[in-house]
Amino acid sequence: MRNTLFYSALGASLLLAGITALTAKAEDAGLGWGFECGCMQHRLEREMRPPAKGSGQAWNETNGSDSRNWPPSPMVNYERVKIALRFVDLVAPEAEAVATFTVRPIGVPVESLKLNADGLKIASVKLDGAATEFFSDGKNLTMKFSKPLPNDNSSVIEVGYSISRPTDGMTFSPAYPDRAGYGPQVHTQGETEGNHYWFPCHDFPNVRQSTELVVDVPKGMTVSGNGKLVEHVTKGDREIWDYLQEKPHVAYLVSLVVGDLEAVPLQSPLSGVPMHVWVPKDRAGDVERTYGRTDRMIVLFEKVFGQKYPWAKYDQLLVRNFGSGGMENTSVTNMYPSAILSETAAKEEDLDGLISHELCHQWTGDLITCKSWADIWLNEGWATYGNALWMEERDGPNGYFDSMLDNAGVAKGDKTDNAVGMVSPIYKNAGETFGRAANPYPKGASILHMLREMLGNEIFYKGVHAYMAKFALSTAETSDFRIALEQASGLSLEWFFDQWCMRPGCPNISTKATYDAATRMLKITAEQTQKIDERTPAMHVSTPICVRTAAGEKTIAWEWRDRTADIEIPLDGPPQWVAFDPRLAALKTLKMDWPMDWLRALAKNGPTMAARRQAVEALRGDGSPDTIAVLEHIAKNESDSRKIRGESIDSIADFKNADSALSIGRLLDAPPQDPRVRGALTMACASLAKEKAIPLLMKQLESDSSELCRKNAINMLSQLEAKESVDAILAAAEKPSHQQQIQQAAMRAMVKLEANKALPNALKYGSLGGYDRARGAAIDAVGKLVSKDEKDAARIAAIAQLISWLDDPERGARRASAEALVNLKSKEALPRLEAMAKSDPDPDVREAAADWLKRING
Repeated sequence: MRNTLFYSALGASLLLAGITALTAKAEDAGLGWGFECGCMQHRLEREMRPPAKGSGQAWNETNGSDSRNWPPSPMVNYERVKIALRFVDLVAPEAEAVATFTVRPIGVPVESLKLNADGLKIASVKLDGAATEFFSDGKNLTMKFSKPLPNDNSSVIEVGYSISRPTDGMTFSPAYPDRAGYGPQVHTQGETEGNHYWFPCHDFPNVRQSTELVVDVPKGMTVSGNGKLVEHVTKGDREIWDYLQEKPHVAYLVSLVVGDLEAVPLQSPLSGVPMHVWVPKDRAGDVERTYGRTDRMIVLFEKVFGQKYPWAKYDQLLVRNFGSGGMENTSVTNMYPSAILSETAAKEEDLDGLISHELCHQWTGDLITCKSWADIWLNEGWATYGNALWMEERDGPNGYFDSMLDNAGVAKGDKTDNAVGMVSPIYKNAGETFGRAANPYPKGASILHMLREMLGNEIFYKGVHAYMAKFALSTAETSDFRIALEQASGLSLEWFFDQWCMRPGCPNISTKATYDAATRMLKITAEQTQKIDERTPAMHVSTPICVRTAAGEKTIAWEWRDRTADIEIPLDGPPQWVAFDPRLAALKTLKMDWPMDWLRALAKNGPTMAARRQAVEALRGDGSPDTIAVLEHIAKNESDSRKIRGESIDSIADFKNADSALSIGRLLDAPPQDPRVRGALTMACASLAKEKAIPLLMKQLESDSSELCRKNAINMLSQLEAKESVDAILAAAEKPSHQQQIQQAAMRAMVKLEANKALPNALKYGSLGGYDRARGAAIDAVGKLVSKDEKDAARIAAIAQLISWLDDPERGARRASAEALVNLKSKEALPRLEAMAKSDPDPDVREAAADWLKRING
């Protein structure tokens, strides 16, 4: 989305708190059953700085005015923009540029035109070759024309300007010292409204235009841009790269990457789409292992949307200091720098969730773009659902329902008394629309799943294909998608879209099931327990019931719309299990007051993976030997889903009784082959007695082949306060691991264990040149491991280093250093922080520095 705002004093942490609470436990275990990191959580970290446009409520209480956000009037058709940039070098964060717009008025005469141009130094403006009047206030460029632009032909506007230390949109990354092949880089990040920090534009998604990037860089640098490479020439010690994106797209999708990356070709025998993955030269051999399934994904999405891949190529690029998981720029997706797997890392994870999500965006977000940020679910909900569709293609129904149950977790925070629903023009800044309680990623995906369940595959995809065909290369709103499905199905769907998209909240359903053996009657009662009032009445839901008896399975449809409902189902004999809405036809939270025998049978043999995992969750309140035996059986089943196996282990550990301890011991005697499930078992060691757990964890730290398991062992040793493990943990940290996960865990453990001897390690790991996302853990450790003696030489040197890192070229290191200095109440840092608060060119840095000063001064 946007460059990570490491200087936001409070925003990102508050925004992410709800999501983090839902996913932290699973992520610690390495099981990945939380939300997809590719386009949600990491993006939200970066979304606190868009220009404030609304008040966060529907009206201004002071003057009574409407403060909702609507798409700004474009005034003209932006037919094309050509951006020519020249970087003298990639060390100084600056460039000279000319942006040439070809425009034609849409309707009313256009005597002036305003473009977003934050921080750009405008040197000249010409209209059809002649100088014209302009004014720049540092945020917007307004051009005044001597006579209205003509409607009968296009006009050409040329803006000459310079870029210097952009506060957003364009990031300059330094060369890594003493590391060949890791020279300086530049990358852009436009979503939501960041690209106007490096070229003037109408920076809102209701305008599309063709774009051309002509980029002049020092010889030896490679350049990536949207569309096809028109020309690449070398002139002396300079190289010029010319990229043309002929089909129109929105401003936030314009992308530029400059560096010394190697473009490794990907085979595409199925789709025929030209593809490369741009990586550091020493990672070229890992490309196929990580990205080799992209071709199959393209074929799937062409079938899903009824549209061939729409762009000239598809490249995926690993860029340094990229704060998101991925960004779906038109034809070129940027990825975080370690989004590539070694042979060891590939055994315990894959990046298919991220890769499929960003690829799906090439249709939903790029080919069709939401007209307003209020409708962002049309981009992000679809891309999240695209991930589930890929899991269905790759892993079958179990993979699909695993994904959809993960997405259903959004119902926990999406409450009926929240201020706004998923689709609402009420927001202070565009980033809020990505991080609402009614989160457009998982809730949007769940809505698409519900529609597919309601309409059936044939009608659902008929409507999707019609929608894609009508709005391709255009913008769309929620009503456009609704109408396409209504026309395909013949159904009126306004109630559905109002309930799930516009209103806040999801149903919280409590159920009770009983069976009368004398009458062979199954009775289920259900109640919606969320807040219900005239603003948010009881919801209209479909909750089919699936029952298995000795004679087989049957499913009974059940729709209801009152606060409470009940259903009686005649059976041919006693139920073996009963599943409530096993295909997740309704997004909800669910409580099941069910006979335990039914739940145990449902966990083992339920009709869908969603129903089985919900049964495992419902069994958490019963630590009986029978329940533990069923959960242990699931955990041992190497052919079962890793998610349900991990959750079963987690449940056993939570019982914390004698039977659960014996079960954990049996699982440890024959540990799972899948390292992700073994990682959950490592976490479960915390439920054992310390004298038993610590030796087991020490052994795993020293000998397990899995980096994930070794990281989890460090986390558990830290939790158990095993001070005898310090030397072993520091030794483990010296070995490289994927995303330096072991090193990061080791630094957090040293803080927990108060191991001051690790200070030199922390200073080394915090230095420029290490993995950018790992430096923060080390810098935090520096601030917490120093001596409390203010005269201690090591403390004085460490504080001096932290102060120097306030000017580090990587934003994460700067923020981490400031927080460490605040933790130390360092008076030595006051002069530098005062200067930042007074004169830093970035207003958010000034604001954050003022907050740090206040906290140091108490």
